[in-house]
Formats: sequence, structure tokens, C-alpha cells
Amino acid sequence: MHGKREIRRRRDPLLAILAVLLMAVPAAALLLGLHLLASGGRASPPPEADPTAVSQPAVPVQAPAGQPPITADPAAEQAAPFVISLLGDCTLSSSHYTNHFENLVGDDLAYPFSNVADILTADDLTLANLECSFSSRRLESASQYAFCGRPQYAYSLALGGVDCVSMANNHTNDFGAAGISDTLDALAEAAVTGVTGGQSQCFDLSRDGGTSLRIGVYVLPFNGSAAQMKQGAAQLREAGADIVITCMHAGAEKIYVPTRRQTSLAHAAIDGGADLVVGTHPHVLQPAETYQNGVILYSLGNFCFGGNRNPGDKDTVIAQLVVSPGENGPTWELRYVPCSVSSVSNTNDYRPTPYPEDDAGCARCLRKLASPWNSLTAEQAAALAAEKAAQETEETAQEAPQTVQTAEEVPDASEEAPLLFAQLQSDSP
Repeated sequence: MHGKREIRRRRDPLLAILAVLLMAVPAAALLLGLHLLASGGRASPPPEADPTAVSQPAVPVQAPAGQPPITADPAAEQAAPFVISLLGDCTLSSSHYTNHFENLVGDDLAYPFSNVADILTADDLTLANLECSFSSRRLESASQYAFCGRPQYAYSLALGGVDCVSMANNHTNDFGAAGISDTLDALAEAAVTGVTGGQSQCFDLSRDGGTSLRIGVYVLPFNGSAAQMKQGAAQLREAGADIVITCMHAGAEKIYVPTRRQTSLAHAAIDGGADLVVGTHPHVLQPAETYQNGVILYSLGNFCFGGNRNPGDKDTVIAQLVVSPGENGPTWELRYVPCSVSSVSNTNDYRPTPYPEDDAGCARCLRKLASPWNSLTAEQAAALAAEKAAQETEETAQEAPQTVQTAEEVPDASEEAPLLFAQLQSDSP
């Protein structure tokens, strides 16, 4: 232990000789090891060594009766690492057009996270993006897609191991100030921390042995700036955070290539002192990027997502930041648990499930984190959409009847309402 001195005891000559003999063999082994290190050599493991085997402590050498035992100085026990899990979009509700999430989940609050709860409850902190509101009131929204779940579904987050959610996305304000207030109340009732746009939160984690770690989380306001991102990260550093995580909801939906704005925001965060940037909004996995001393997860995709009954891309991951405390500051690495947003492949049953290691989905998730699944950019997608819209407009104009309809011949708009309703149900936000 550093800073601790041992006072030597006086020993008689015979015991000193015995101690020298007992130390001869370890000393020879130590000299051999030093020689291997100095010459660049490397000791080989025993044949067919099991890498998962747990080493057993050495049996102490027995000293003569009446004397203190002769033991080597014990190696400093390495503290267990802290694990922080990161999730994508969580929408514990259907849109205001349907109730398919509610009809399936019902009152089984543990159901949505039941296949990942063992992972998320075993970590030290779990962060997710909450893309819905919670309220018992009938709230109205002008958004094309709005999501308001029952307040008790906040307990689904808690039962699944989620400790904190970011609340700064394109659906946070679907129901105005009342929706935000009711959501924060429901989260507080379930002991889940909600962090709104422009706010930050520190989490002090600790071990029984006294090891501690301060995690700082900053949530960028939706449509926030790079300057805000940089300042938010810097303020957490000043507040003594050992690890700084910044969250942003940005990018283009269903596009696998990060936009220039995503890159600008993420780089600004790391320039301000962030270790990790966590992105959401595209609803698909986007590549991870190493920038300076930080890592950027541009998009974690969906996770527990009630907003789409059958998304075309069901791949997601649980990203885990594994932090090891040290005398010179913490060190960390990222690990991934590839998952599907559904436990079945032909629909979305709103129960994210890890892929088996030998499943093609596992390799596919890791491939998407390494590079874009396809090369279509947001700009290219917008140009294609504009071209298609122009073509459809031209075709419609060419097919339009040349005669003028009378008032009796004009169809009632209400007759088309069921078709429009069905289209809204099938589209994803």
C-alpha cells in the first residue's frame, strides 16, 4: 500500500539463514523474469492453458514456531470496473393513432425489458433516450406522430434497470409543458432520473472498498449548437466528473451515414472534455468514431420502441462503457451487446433481445458500428425524395381529368379518411 512503511524486526542469525534459503528460489525466478523483460523476451503460458481459469493465491511459507510467518508482500487488489450501459430510443407507447403497444404489454410492466434486465440490472448505471411522454391526462398534440404512454410504464424502465433518461428530442415537446411535467413526475415516482435539454447530472458511483467514480451526463437541447455541446462537457469537467458523457439527438432518420452537423456537434463535445458522445434519432445503427481521446457513438438506433410495429431494421446494441479506476485516473473501454429490438423477426413485440453469438445479426450489428451499412447520405436521400415527388406531381397532372366536376361529383373527403388513417398507422416516425 502506497504511503505505508513497515518496521523491520530483529531476527537471530539462524532464522536469517533460513529466510535467505527460502528466498533463493523466488529470487532466481525474479532475475529470470527481469532478463526476459530486458531482452524483449516473453514467457510462454503453460500448454493448453485455460484463459478463463482463476489463479489461486500462493500458500504462505511456514516459519519456525514463535516467529512471524514469512510471506511475500501481497499484490494490490484491483478494484472491479464500473459498467455504464447506453441504450438507444425507448418509446413505451404507441402513437396517438393506435394502441398496439399498450394492447400487447398491458399491465405486465416487466415485459418490455424482460430479455435484457439481467444485463442492465447487473451494471452500475444505465442511460437511455426517452422518446415519449407519460401522463394520465388526455393531452392534445399538433405533431404528426406523438407518443404518450401510461405513467406506470415509467416503472418498466426501472424494472429493466434503466436509471437515467435523456429528454431532448423531437418528441419531448409533443404535449408541451404539461407533457414534460407529467413525464418528469412519472419518472420520479419510478426513481428514474430525467435530464432535459441543456441540463446535466452527475452520478457518484462507489464500491464497498472505497473506490468511487463520478459520471457526468450532459444532454444537448434538440437543435442545440456546437458551442452548447462544448460548454456542457467543459462544465462537467469543472464539476469534477471523472467520465463525461454527452447526449445528442441529431442526424437524418433511416440514414446510416452521420451528417456533417452530427460530426460537428460530437467533435465539439470531445473538444470540451467529453469522453463519450451518445447519439440517437436516426433509428438505425451508425458507425462509432474515435476522435482525439474520445469515442463517438453517432446513433444507437432504436431499443424498446413502441413507435413502429415492424421496423425494417431491427438491429441495435447495448453499448457498455467499462471503467477501471486507477492512481493516474480511470481507464476505459467500450463493449457491445448486439441485440434486436424484438424477440421475434417477423414483427416488433417491443421486447429487445440479445442476438446469440453465432447469429448473423450479431455480426451485422458490429459491422454497422464499424462502417455505414450503405453509403447513402442525407443530402442524397433528400435529392432522391425531391426527384420522386416532382415525378409523382407530373404524373398526377398528366392523369388528371380534363372535365370539371360538379359539386355532386366531388367525393366527400371523409370517405378517404380510413385510407389516410391506415397509412399513418403503417408509417414509422
